[in-house]
Amino acid sequence: MLEVVSLVAVGALVVLYAVAGVLAIATGRVVPWQRGYVLRPRLWGSGALVFGAGMALARYGGTVRDLTTSDVVFGGSLVMLICGGVLQYVGQRVGRLRA
Repeated sequence: MLEVVSLVAVGALVVLYAVAGVLAIATGRVVPWQRGYVLRPRLWGSGALVFGAGMALARYGGTVRDLTTSDVVFGGSLVMLICGGVLQYVGQRVGRLRA
């Protein structure tokens, strides 16, 4: 039961990140709670897409039963999560407070 709840929760987060990333790349707009912080919305959106794909891959890696494959998938998802977070960070204003 807990695995199903985790699958649904991560699935909802992946969809949220994917929609936010596509919205930022296609229109140059970001989600309302990030509007004051994001300087480069297309770069931030690319980071959101990579981060969301990394979350989905990490969740999939938890279902793989082969140890070697699971380690490779988890390592790849970790790299995607870090790269997506860095892209989102670079797309934001640093040290600027919301006015």
